[in-house]
Amino acid sequence: MNTLSLLPLALLGLASPSIAQPAADRIAVSTAGLDLSTPAGVRALDLRILHAASALCGTPSSADPRGAARADQCRADARAAAAVERDRLVRLAAGSSATIVASRQ
Repeated sequence: MNTLSLLPLALLGLASPSIAQPAADRIAVSTAGLDLSTPAGVRALDLRILHAASALCGTPSSADPRGAARADQCRADARAAAAVERDRLVRLAAGSSATIVASRQ
């Protein structure tokens, strides 16, 4: 099994004054202890990514009625930004590599 210690989340926080400001716009998610060749390992990584995205995007203020929607969008954007690296790590753990197919019409 390939072991990578950190999964960087190249996240662009969509923080606004109504959302608690994150400490940084990038959070490292450790893959330590995870076997990404198993469904359980992948689920655990996905949960770690979700928690990191939640920490990055902060908690919306109850005084801002649209804050929750912005925080939800921020988390979705953060998870999407991490998806490429997550998928690469899962492919590496499975021992496969991406295949690119090109064709002409």
